[in-house]
Amino acid sequence: MKKLLNIALWGFFVIGTLVLLSFTQSKKKNTVCNKVEYNIDILSGNHFVTPDRVNEILKKIGFKKGTDTYESIDTEKLERKLLSLSSVESVEVSKNLNGVMDIAIKQRTPIARVFNRNGYSVYIDDKGKTMQTSEFYTARVAVINGFVNIKPGEDLSALTNDSLKNETLLDELYELATYIRGNEFLKAQIEQVYVKRNKEVILIPRVGTQEIEFGKVERVRNKLENLELFYKEGINPENLNLYKTINLKYENQITCKKNN
Repeated sequence: MKKLLNIALWGFFVIGTLVLLSFTQSKKKNTVCNKVEYNIDILSGNHFVTPDRVNEILKKIGFKKGTDTYESIDTEKLERKLLSLSSVESVEVSKNLNGVMDIAIKQRTPIARVFNRNGYSVYIDDKGKTMQTSEFYTARVAVINGFVNIKPGEDLSALTNDSLKNETLLDELYELATYIRGNEFLKAQIEQVYVKRNKEVILIPRVGTQEIEFGKVERVRNKLENLELFYKEGINPENLNLYKTINLKYENQITCKKNN
């Protein structure tokens, strides 16, 4: 008898829980969205995505605050729309019982801006993917330009043909930009990377008029460690302008050419 009573009590508990959940879900479906809160990771230092831009997308999909119920809001569609922005890495849309819809957005982090010879440009982010520039915000990152074979609308990170990747130097430029960005000293020293027709690279420093001949994008760590040591211990900063070029091409040595 006691066993049957326990089973009955558990049955009532399960049924009650299901009824309560059903009621909660029904109430949530009929809840009117009166407020949208934005959780955008601006602490990353980037401002590609703003509440105003998100509001524009909400309007495009027909969202009306204060009128639409949760049931009528397609959160998956909204997330897809936001993810279509090349500056967005991830999105999560959630709704609570108080009529507040929360939109959490993580932005992608650019590490360099790459220009072709016609002035078209894209960013390379910290994952090695390309992202489009924005009319609303410009990231302060190193500039890469010269003979870089990028074309409008082309997603370089999606290339699977190795010969095409070699043409764009995407992987190599990503490795170079990543190392410079991760080294506070070099990040402060190097402001531009120029790609020559033969795919050799020249680094342009912030201080001084000399060019740094990096050569092919290989032995990146070794070359940049040598450059850092040269700056810190090999030359008096006041004498930098005495040199026309600093050559890093040769293994374990740096050669310099003085101005005439």
